Amino acid sequence: MPGELDPSVYKTILEDLPSAVYVVDLDRRIQFWNGWAERISGYLRQEVIGRPCSDNLLTHCDAENNLLCGAACPLQQSMCDGRMREANLFLRHKDGQRVPVRVRSMPVRDAEGSIIGAAESFDERRPRPEPQWHPGGKPAHGSLDPLTGVLDSASTEVYLRECFHDFEEDRIPFGILAMAIDDLDGIRERRGEQAEEKVLRMVATTLSKNLPGVDVVGRWKRNWFLVIVDKCPAAALPQIGAALRPVVGAAAVSWWGERLSVTISVGGAEAVANDTVESLLTRCEEALEASIARGGDGMIIA
Repeated sequence: MPGELDPSVYKTILEDLPSAVYVVDLDRRIQFWNGWAERISGYLRQEVIGRPCSDNLLTHCDAENNLLCGAACPLQQSMCDGRMREANLFLRHKDGQRVPVRVRSMPVRDAEGSIIGAAESFDERRPRPEPQWHPGGKPAHGSLDPLTGVLDSASTEVYLRECFHDFEEDRIPFGILAMAIDDLDGIRERRGEQAEEKVLRMVATTLSKNLPGVDVVGRWKRNWFLVIVDKCPAAALPQIGAALRPVVGAAAVSWWGERLSVTISVGGAEAVANDTVESLLTRCEEALEASIARGGDGMIIA
């Protein structure tokens, strides 16, 4: 009929949407994968077309890190009952980091109304911009750590001192979390320097993408990261640490046919009256050392 759009136009629209979209058939084999899906997941379409979505690709999980394959898969549920669904989930990027996403699944029907597959769209819930600088702070040249992409130690200290200045002047609360990758030396000894570097990048990106608000993460020491939690009420620091630990633990990088995952040890401290930057860091690092001494994969807040 006059004015009817060619079906190829709809595919072009899906390709150009600023939202990740993919489509599966009844066997949950991927038939379509747009550019935004490539951008968020790290997987190119030629790597996924024809593969089942359960084939160790996005590996959706919920906030408790329960895997959502099989009967719990939103796509599978939409194909079974014909209903649309929305959920806040996590997916695993090709490089291993966990990415928080908002997922929407819906059935795909033919001209007779029969379900022939399902479509899913997903968007990052908290896309991280370039590092957010505290008012008054000025990013130095080379402020990003070249390996991990988060702030380097010098730039992290600048941000920390700006937050501490606000605490002294206006009592704006904040706290810090020091995080160490457990057994990073063992990974280096058993699998080499490149594996160690991939793990460091994975942990840094996972932390950066899963921090609330505009909180900042920087590389503090070789296998330590420092998270600065601005405007942090008393109960928030342990909650944030408890939320980040399992998300990092669910991330994994591919390495010569195996999946490398790690745990982290966490130490934290909140700024209190009569603190200095140095005393705050000392309490935080001592808490981290105590957490490591307990065997790792734990958290102590000073």
